Amino acid sequence: MARKQAQEIRISEKQERILSKIQSGTHNPQHYRQRAEIVLLANKGCTNNEIERELMINGETVTKWRNRYAANENEFKKVEEENPRKLRNSIEKVLSDEQRKGRPATFADEQVACIIALSCQKPEELGLPFSHWSAELLKEEAIKRGIVASISTSQVRRFLKRKRFETTSMQRMVKPKD
Repeated sequence: MARKQAQEIRISEKQERILSKIQSGTHNPQHYRQRAEIVLLANKGCTNNEIERELMINGETVTKWRNRYAANENEFKKVEEENPRKLRNSIEKVLSDEQRKGRPATFADEQVACIIALSCQKPEELGLPFSHWSAELLKEEAIKRGIVASISTSQVRRFLKRKRFETTSMQRMVKPKD
């Protein structure tokens, strides 16, 4: 069975300069650097197998980014002619990951807000027999009040941590200064 011919890449000097800066930039994320290098090697005439061996990456990755860049070559030419200052932005957009759906949230924003709001109230003022919240007590009260049907103590901690709130049991004891 014959292998499919690799997508040919032809880039301008300006695109090559931008891709080289992305590829060699120490402050650029690794995935951008690798993808820029794939395009640069493809532009030099390297096959997908050669790029795969050179960069020690999966062949599907090489094919994916080579094809994605090639599919946008006309757009790059247009941007380069009409608004050259936006070329780097346009290239980075193509080299970036596409949004993925991911797992839907288990708890609605309103539920999280209610748990955080509950943590801000003093338990004594709510008629509860303790003076400070622990994640466990907060969990039990959220279930009791019908805010959530069930939730783990660690999930309550994550909500509080994300919002930089802490229950008393999560705080470190700090020695007062004299």
